[in-house]
Amino acid sequence: MGWRRLDVVRGPALLALMSFVAGCGGCGRDTEAYPATIVFPARKDGIVLRLPTNVPTQPEPNGELDEGIGRINERGGKVLNPAEVAPEQRQQLDEFLRQTFGTPGAPSVAGDDQTRALAKSLGLSDQNLAAGSKLFRARCQECHGVAGDGRGPTAPWLTPHPRDYRQGAFKFTSTHGPKPTRNDLFRTITNGLPTTAMPSFGMRTEEERQRLIDYVIFLSVRGRTELEGLRFLLLDGDETAEAAEAVKAELRAWAKAEADVIPATPPEVPDGSPEQGESIRRGHALFVDAKGAGCATCHTNYGREGKLQYDVWGTLLKPANLTEVKRKGGDAPEHLYCRVRAGIGPSNMPAASTLTDPQVWDVVSFLRALPYPDRLPEDVRSRVYPEGR
Repeated sequence: MGWRRLDVVRGPALLALMSFVAGCGGCGRDTEAYPATIVFPARKDGIVLRLPTNVPTQPEPNGELDEGIGRINERGGKVLNPAEVAPEQRQQLDEFLRQTFGTPGAPSVAGDDQTRALAKSLGLSDQNLAAGSKLFRARCQECHGVAGDGRGPTAPWLTPHPRDYRQGAFKFTSTHGPKPTRNDLFRTITNGLPTTAMPSFGMRTEEERQRLIDYVIFLSVRGRTELEGLRFLLLDGDETAEAAEAVKAELRAWAKAEADVIPATPPEVPDGSPEQGESIRRGHALFVDAKGAGCATCHTNYGREGKLQYDVWGTLLKPANLTEVKRKGGDAPEHLYCRVRAGIGPSNMPAASTLTDPQVWDVVSFLRALPYPDRLPEDVRSRVYPEGR
């Protein structure tokens, strides 16, 4: 594909290109720290407490990220407004966050001995965070924002929106819990997310990618601490939130992820073999059976006609069109297995907890063959592509 002239690229396409340039361009700012005057902005956007059951049939207009989240209240959900926290309580929380996490130019994780030990076990040293902060400023903040809130200058116009780390939730993990491992984050940073504006950072050194991981974890811990503090103040009205305990809880959750990896060893089935064909048939049957994997309940017509639903961030999304070749989280068998086995919690995709391991691998066999009609057995192909599409 040839280069497109920049002057004919418009709207979201232009902003996506800008984010790509910001993430991978040679702007020479990798070693520049944030100025000392820059502080983490206080959270002002709404905190989703309860998602609505009244889901619209049309996506929110581009550029209306926070306005769309605000409309959740009108649809029967509940969004908390940080502006309703008493000023003196907000000041106390902001001061705690500053003392504990520093600034973008001098990030750290401070606290008692236990807090510092947990941070050290995760590699969140001042040195690592300082290096990660410089890289993040140069390569990531354009989309993800200074605070990792997914609200950088280009973010409102991108679909899907850049990840907001402050929720402490991530979609593409190899664990049973909500946190990814470092390897999960490394894979995302290295490969990017196809079908989105998130580019590959595979040309960066491994050291640089590891420092970015440190900083993403740091932003997630800081953001989740702020979120829990605000939620506590808005719901309980107490003078102090248990913010120090929230820091430890998040650090423990990240540490636990490394020991919570889902075993995923693909069976050795030769491509094109009768055994593989039978596995695809069984996987298809489980996919469409509401009492099996039940995937077709949301991935209507194999994802071609999926209906909008809310994710945990309060943004609208459609279940993936599984007939498309490119998949946001990749197509490796072990990664598909983890997504089916554990679900994708932030997207409300349930875990296939009632399936046996061989059944999950059958579903994976079907999913991997699904975008390619010639790889499907004839009886399955006629159902997935009834008009030879």
